[in-house]
Amino acid sequence: MMSANINLAVLQFVMFAFAAGSILGFAFRSKQIAKSKKRILELETEMVENHAEILKLHKIHSDKSGLSENVPVINLKVKEQLQASLKTKAKG
Repeated sequence: MMSANINLAVLQFVMFAFAAGSILGFAFRSKQIAKSKKRILELETEMVENHAEILKLHKIHSDKSGLSENVPVINLKVKEQLQASLKTKAKG
């Protein structure tokens, strides 16, 4: 009888230790993930701000140096049609 009580107590202790460890591990990992997400958001915000500043400075520099000339733009639809016609000529 005593042996059964000891085995039951050990089993209960192991189950309690496993449950407590799982809950503590989950809480610890959730805190780590939240901290990581917050840091990633801060870094993304900093990168966007830096890129905006670079673009602003580039615009100021190009306005001062007279680089605001018209740049030729290639229409993508015309380019796609040209490629399609070249492919058909190559096959035929």
